[in-house]
Amino acid sequence: MTDLNAELKKLIAETFECDAGALRDEQGPGEVPGWDSLGHVTLMTRIHEHFGKHIPMEDAIEVESIADIEAILERL
Repeated sequence: MTDLNAELKKLIAETFECDAGALRDEQGPGEVPGWDSLGHVTLMTRIHEHFGKHIPMEDAIEVESIADIEAILERL
């Protein structure tokens, strides 16, 4: 697990009040309690605030997993 991956999972766990250790890279919206459409917008905002990187809308709507978000952040 990379530092980015661990930091992202920690942020997701804080956002959705779950255990970061239980999150898997293949999980995404609908698979983590609270990660619905509104939760997704909240998460994208928190990612921007935490990492200082804005995920473009066209990328945000394509996210299907934690791994997708990590790949986008690495690319930005």
